[in-house]
Amino acid sequence: MQEEVRNAADTSLTAYSSAETLYRRGQFADALALLDRSSLTHTQAPMLNLAAACCLALGRVAEAEAYCHRAIDISPDFIEAHNNLGIALRRSGRFREAETAYRRVLEIRPDQASAHTNLGRILETQGALDAARAAHLRALECDPDEAGAHTNLGACCMQLGRFGEAEAVFRRAASLAPHDAHVHFNLGTALKKLARFDEAQAAYRQALTLRPDHVDARLNLAHLLLGMGQMREGWALFEARHEAGGWFDRPRTGIPMWRGEPLAGKSLIVWTEQGFGDSLQFCRYLPMLKAQGLARLTFVCRSALRELFATIDGVDACITVEDPAAVPSHDFQCLLMSLPHRFGTTLESVPAALPYLRVPRERAHAWRDRLPAGGFKVGLVWAGDPRHHAAHLHAVDRLRSLSAQAYLPILRVPGATFVSLQKGASTQPEIDTLPPALRPVDMMNEVTDFADTAAIIEQLDLVITVDTSVAHLAGALNRPVWILSRYDGCWRWLYEGDDSSPWYPNARLFRQTRPGEWDEVIERVAAALRGALKAQCPRRPSRLAP
Repeated sequence: MQEEVRNAADTSLTAYSSAETLYRRGQFADALALLDRSSLTHTQAPMLNLAAACCLALGRVAEAEAYCHRAIDISPDFIEAHNNLGIALRRSGRFREAETAYRRVLEIRPDQASAHTNLGRILETQGALDAARAAHLRALECDPDEAGAHTNLGACCMQLGRFGEAEAVFRRAASLAPHDAHVHFNLGTALKKLARFDEAQAAYRQALTLRPDHVDARLNLAHLLLGMGQMREGWALFEARHEAGGWFDRPRTGIPMWRGEPLAGKSLIVWTEQGFGDSLQFCRYLPMLKAQGLARLTFVCRSALRELFATIDGVDACITVEDPAAVPSHDFQCLLMSLPHRFGTTLESVPAALPYLRVPRERAHAWRDRLPAGGFKVGLVWAGDPRHHAAHLHAVDRLRSLSAQAYLPILRVPGATFVSLQKGASTQPEIDTLPPALRPVDMMNEVTDFADTAAIIEQLDLVITVDTSVAHLAGALNRPVWILSRYDGCWRWLYEGDDSSPWYPNARLFRQTRPGEWDEVIERVAAALRGALKAQCPRRPSRLAP
């Protein structure tokens, strides 16, 4: 009897060892098949857990969860099975159940660093950032020399806006893993948030020295250089976005990409990319293409911009990305944001012939006389698009956006008529939270696209906005615009220098002096508005100088 037990144990060990070897080689399907063929798998918790690990590697999450539960039924305190169960539940989007699984691991073994790390990550997913930070700190108490744990803590600190702490943590990670390109990339990002641009540049370049194919490092370095005014290298590096998924709708035709070939007598199709603001800023290059002798220039944009972009000089046809079947054959195609690179744009050669957009005649007529007559009219935008579909974009929006009530010091400035330009299902209704006497005129429910918004802006004396597409729209129309820029502002406004913009000479920037501190910015804007209104008396010109 003892020999039979011993033989069964030997057989089990052999099957497990062979499957584990296959797993370590990345042969997950073969390892799982071997485990499934063994009758002992159904009675051995380690074999069931290894089968779960194979399923996780193969993306078969539901099967992994089932294997974990069977392993735990056999061995309730088997922490590896609880950990894999947490992973399976997290991938299924069942975050609270995953948290329970990780906490069960820590009940069994309180000093397991990886469980604290996993708990921290799942808490981050649920938005419990302070609790997540505490979990990451506990992981480091258990294993202070684990570079990955430092990286996880640093990433959490970045979300909390604790950039100084993140820098220190990332530096420690870099000392533990000096050849890890991603560690230097993270350090560069923290330094950029701290506005230490030369140090950030060095960190990004170190990441690229270690791993030249690190796309995120190339893109972040591109943005950094562009913000520092080093545009020639910045635009070249920015072409790395071609390698990053999700940045734009990749053209789906077989048309050759334009890389600077002569255009005389040729046809070219230009595809918009990224957000509305990017399209509004860089459509200025389209007339420059036509000036090279193009026989036909077609622009593909989002439908909300079509009517407005049809007014651009030199554009023969403007079609929408929502109708790809309408794209005709052309000699070349190009992405809109590659044009600054193709034209060799530097800080001194930014094309700033304004306005380069015009309000379509029928829209101007439709909106004429809709605003209150007389007075100094100021358009307001206090928030951007939340963009919940993309975590990194949503994080940026939270940094740039305010509430309507944050604008109360501006709304209390006497002598101005305020007009809302705010769109958004969650942000536009914030007008109702303002005192009735201070609420701006709001006609945005009648606005269908950017041509309507442009028709309103044309009748305003000034636009005050956070960093959104409306800032670019007002700038492209050559209307005076004051832009509230966050501390680590977008590269297009430049990181240092005066408060003007090479892209929009009629724009004025009001920059944060401390991360997250908007009150002081709002007070400066309100004071500037009082000064501007005082300067208008007794006669108000049709344009306000920036």
